[in-house]
Amino acid sequence: MPTLDTSRIRMHPRDETAETAHGPNFNEGLPSQAADVGQPAFIRAHLIERLIARLGLDKPDAHALAEGFFELIMKALENGEAVRLSGFGYFQLRDQRARPGRNPKTETSISIAARRVVLFHASRILKFRVRGATHPDD
Repeated sequence: MPTLDTSRIRMHPRDETAETAHGPNFNEGLPSQAADVGQPAFIRAHLIERLIARLGLDKPDAHALAEGFFELIMKALENGEAVRLSGFGYFQLRDQRARPGRNPKTETSISIAARRVVLFHASRILKFRVRGATHPDD
């Protein structure tokens, strides 16, 4: 099995010297689920770079803006609030009840505990843009 070259992968979000692995062999050696994505993800560092380029911010300010934005969303969700971002979508909390489950390998019955999950619902505008079409209201 080929080995994954980890020398270019950013191991810590605050590591400013390392590069992310976006080469042609990005998915080499990863489990098939990860390889099926087909392209590298848009990560927080890319967001910060685009804020710098688009808004003319310096790196610490762009980093603080991105971190603050995500922190506000996380705090609102922790407090049980839904987060609505007009033209983008909304994050909603849902409580899932406990339910019986089954290990498909061993056929053993297990109990899946109740939990709270975060759901994201894309706005109509985002759905149209992802499809490559313009929104009828635009």
